[in-house]
Amino acid sequence: MKDRRGFARDCLSGVITACRVLDDPVLCAHYGIAVSSVARERAHNDWRTARSLGLKVLTPADAAWFLPPIPGVHPIPGVQPIPGFRPPGVLFVRGRLDEVLPPKILCIVGSRAASRWATDLARECASSLAAAGWVIVSGGALGVDGAAHEGALEASGCTWVFLGSGLLAPYPARHAGLFARVVSGDGCLFSANHLYGKPDKAFFVQRNAYMAACASAVVVVEASSVSGSLHTARFALRWKKAVLAQPGSAGCNRILLEGARPFRDLDELVDGLARGGADGGGTLDENKIPMQGGLFPEEIAARTGNTLTEVFQQLQIGELNGEVLRLPGGRYLNLRYPE
Repeated sequence: MKDRRGFARDCLSGVITACRVLDDPVLCAHYGIAVSSVARERAHNDWRTARSLGLKVLTPADAAWFLPPIPGVHPIPGVQPIPGFRPPGVLFVRGRLDEVLPPKILCIVGSRAASRWATDLARECASSLAAAGWVIVSGGALGVDGAAHEGALEASGCTWVFLGSGLLAPYPARHAGLFARVVSGDGCLFSANHLYGKPDKAFFVQRNAYMAACASAVVVVEASSVSGSLHTARFALRWKKAVLAQPGSAGCNRILLEGARPFRDLDELVDGLARGGADGGGTLDENKIPMQGGLFPEEIAARTGNTLTEVFQQLQIGELNGEVLRLPGGRYLNLRYPE
């Protein structure tokens, strides 16, 4: 594309649509767009199928568009471009979506192979906050994601599912019934993949960014050190949004060191959301809880007047409860009171 910015501006101002450009060789030549015959046919098939099924095709011209802008093209208030990240041209939406985004959107994510306490916590938090008017966003995966959607539905609340697969081939298949319940209620499914697209690692990373972009805050309940939910949290941190994490798992402990705030239960989560993102966000370089922080057990003993044996006992209990993190080099960090 020779003139991406001009094309994007025209789309945003409603002058043209992407579908019209595909149909018009003069416009294709004007904007320098080279589209293969296979890609053009697939785009047309998706467009026709979406319209015939009543699916919504969300574009940057819509008021409900929430993704980061293309640098230099119609900036969106409060959403900054990320170098190297380009939003899709369209999002396919199935279900109910108002013209204007709701003010309270909470993304709850976590491990697919989640523990029972993690899924219970995700369900409890989603149910309570959905009943309080929050839209619960997650990725539709097994484990924490599914529990968050279920909790919102149990409270007769609204929940949004961001798929890594196509809208008409939702993944995982095991959640087909869950997805149907989401659509039959006030919720909806989103996907930037083509309608019958297969799940793909690249699309999963992208959809994690989309969830962070639309949410007011991101909550990570439980995560491994390589969990995809960390992508969501890191995108949110870069956008200076509030990120809260349940201490204890390797991924959550890591994201706490990168700028997230800890919470242990529903009450602490509600309190953290009330505080907003003003003192949260950032990157590891800007983090208020650096990796070299914390105290040696001997320092803790000297400060508290306890014996070293008593200190080690309390540190072990704290680690088990997810309140204390052992740092490289033998220091310990109190995640509840990092300052």
